[in-house]
Amino acid sequence: LLVNQLEPLTEQQLVGIYNLQQSSQQAEDALSQGMEALQQSLAETLANGSPSPSGSSGNVANYMGQMAMAMGKLGTLEGFLRQ
Repeated sequence: LLVNQLEPLTEQQLVGIYNLQQSSQQAEDALSQGMEALQQSLAETLANGSPSPSGSSGNVANYMGQMAMAMGKLGTLEGFLRQ
């Protein structure tokens, strides 16, 4: 019903739509790559930060530092997701 009342798109409008699709795809690709890199970095941080069973204070401090880094990376990942 509404289609009959719409004017056909001009060439300029079609080019604008195409350009918007291209830039949106590029932004989505960049966001995906950034998220993958952050997830990999977070996984490495968590894998390298496991405390040893001995429970020495040095290991606990190291673990806490690794967890702080992981939390920071999670915050960065959250920022990417909110964009």
